[in-house]
Amino acid sequence: MKRTLMLSAAICALLASAMLTFGDIARPKPSPAEGKIIFYSGLTVVSDPKAYEAKLQISQDTLKRLQEAASREGGSTSLTQNIMHSSTRTIMAGLFMFLAVSFAGVWLARSNQRRSNKAIIAVLLAAFVLGIGTVIVRANAGPPGYIRWQNLPQSLKDGKETAGGVQIELMPGDDNMKLIIPLRNQKKPGEE
Repeated sequence: MKRTLMLSAAICALLASAMLTFGDIARPKPSPAEGKIIFYSGLTVVSDPKAYEAKLQISQDTLKRLQEAASREGGSTSLTQNIMHSSTRTIMAGLFMFLAVSFAGVWLARSNQRRSNKAIIAVLLAAFVLGIGTVIVRANAGPPGYIRWQNLPQSLKDGKETAGGVQIELMPGDDNMKLIIPLRNQKKPGEE
């Protein structure tokens, strides 16, 4: 009995170590799936030196036709729902509001009728630290959106890609889609 138990434990340990040896091998990269054309529409590309972020304007009629075409092909409208509603921001705002109300409630329940100077100083210090943290986080927000698009003309000439953020704006009407790119006129040194 003891010998069988030891042999079983050794076999299990050997099998477990065999599975762990393949843990460092990278998974094969999936081949990119071929896209399927489900809808045809026009696109107008315009540069705007006053814009700060790229904007894709889609008419309501075009969005409806796109949703219908996607649902006919077996897709769902979750893509458009994700575009139109960002739940991550809502979840984070709700979480932080919950924490703020909870901590304030606990603080009020545990505090005496008279507020001591130490408690007031602690609250002011916490507000100051949170304010400084907000400034630091906002300072690390990165460059404005138009900076990422400034190399677009040269990238198009070179056949390279350029990536940047795009705001999607729903417009009334049934016009084609319109892409507004924030391109600033770059002046060379010595030019006015």
